[in-house]
Amino acid sequence: MIYEDTELAGAVFIFSEDKELIREMTFAEFEALLDGYVPAMDLANRVLHGVYVEINSQYHIVNAVFYLVRFSSDGFVDHGTSVPLIQLAQHARKGVNLGHGPIGLVCAAQCPIKHMSTYMWDPDLRTKHEFKVLNEAIVRNRVAIHFNEPDPDVKLHQSQQGQQQKDDRQSRAAIELAVTDRLRKEFDKELRDRMAHTIREQRLKANALLLQRERSVAELKQQYNARIEEYRLTLDQNKSLIDEFRERNASLKETIDGQAEKIKGLREYFEVKVEQAETFDHDQLQELITRHELEMEAQLEAETNELKEMLQMREVEILYRNEQEAKVHEELDRVHKENEELIANSGDHLLGRMLETGISFVTYQPGAGHITLPVSEIPLFMDSPTTYVADKCGVSEHHYAQWLEHFHMPVCQAVENDGNLCGGNIIRVESPADYIVGESDCCHQHKANKTPQLKIAGNQ
Repeated sequence: MIYEDTELAGAVFIFSEDKELIREMTFAEFEALLDGYVPAMDLANRVLHGVYVEINSQYHIVNAVFYLVRFSSDGFVDHGTSVPLIQLAQHARKGVNLGHGPIGLVCAAQCPIKHMSTYMWDPDLRTKHEFKVLNEAIVRNRVAIHFNEPDPDVKLHQSQQGQQQKDDRQSRAAIELAVTDRLRKEFDKELRDRMAHTIREQRLKANALLLQRERSVAELKQQYNARIEEYRLTLDQNKSLIDEFRERNASLKETIDGQAEKIKGLREYFEVKVEQAETFDHDQLQELITRHELEMEAQLEAETNELKEMLQMREVEILYRNEQEAKVHEELDRVHKENEELIANSGDHLLGRMLETGISFVTYQPGAGHITLPVSEIPLFMDSPTTYVADKCGVSEHHYAQWLEHFHMPVCQAVENDGNLCGGNIIRVESPADYIVGESDCCHQHKANKTPQLKIAGNQ
């Protein structure tokens, strides 16, 4: 595209997840992606690092906006994460110096619109890797950006002005001392400006490092809480299995005891019969013994068949229940999909227009603060706010519900010896990620008295 020498040319550069340049385009080409005219199938279903730059006629970067761009499965830019690039570039604050003075910079650590910082990313300000790649790409000029040469009349006018200025300088030799003093003041001002710019740049680097450290700490907390939750679930599952085995053992023991009592009664009965038949001959005695053995085998076989039939009936009932549960889950999934489709067909267009006009959806939730809701995540939030907020806090829904109860009523949950709740006031934990079940919900006295007890399975 061809621009006037006084205009700023807009271009968009796309970096991969590993910060490698994979796509260069003019802002007009990027708008075609936004409007759904030209898809980028090689970028489908990816969240990439985009940079919107404004370039002057000397091919120097004037403003740069570092933002995250999400592509849908069709290769188009997701409107739910669209960013007003031109407005942000117009309100950009001074950033790094690339050799031609400080440029306007918008990133996660320095964003003029606070709630849009979640859609931004931070370049490496120590090595300036991204800026070097951008300068090389602008020099290559694969996006074909060109500027018109200035009008010859304008050049002539400028040369005449230069000659006139030269004559004026020669005629003002008498006031050289005053000019020197003025230049000294300008030099001092320039030095102060550079020092202020250096301080701002260092602050920007410090903010970026601080943000990176906070993200690392939050990630470690999330991993720690996930591991604790996993161990707790494993313990609960093992406890359930132990209880189930105990119940089955007790049931089998009762069945065996009953069978033993029956066998004992039969044995006593036939022993009496044998004693009464001692006066009979050997053939009659042998017949009684054989009949006794056959009756015992028949009795045992009947009891065994009865138990097998009970087990088969139980398995059939479990299979039927599983089928019913599967049908219920399928019906719930279908209803959820229909609900999401209805919401998408009825509200996405309106929500997209509201977002383009600068309206954003923000909700305040305990533990997470103010959350900016993208359009694509509004159905998830409406379906289950607790699940959505727990995911944003990096904890499970059960863990967040326990912390929320503690947040609203910070009292000790330990049980006294008499069976009553302690109910003593404790310090409220402000973050769900810092809340530990069994520790944060107890007062100091019960924390000191608490000793873990292990019970060996099978020892009753």
